[in-house]
Formats: sequence, structure tokens, C-alpha cells
Amino acid sequence: MNVKELNEKNIPVVRIDKSLEQYVSMPLFQDKVDKANEMLRTIGLPKNSKKKN
Repeated sequence: MNVKELNEKNIPVVRIDKSLEQYVSMPLFQDKVDKANEMLRTIGLPKNSKKKN
């Protein structure tokens, strides 16, 4: 493909690096995930405070 053909396409051309596949099943910030899960377990989700008119 040349530049003119790339500019005329509506779909972006993206090349995915296959070496990133090793990170698919692994959370990168496990300590933050654990902290967020603990807060959800103890506090829970926020209540909906909007009043209906």
C-alpha cells in the first residue's frame, strides 16, 4: 500500500506486537486490584442519589 491508499481508507492500519500476548491473563497492577476488591467488599457500591421528578 502506498500513502495515498492509506489516506483513502476509513479503517486505521494497526500492527499488533505478538510479544504482548504474555500479558493477556496477568493483571499488571495486582496490588491495586486487590485494594479495589477489598474496598468493594467492605463498603459496597455507591447508592444512586438521583431523585425522580
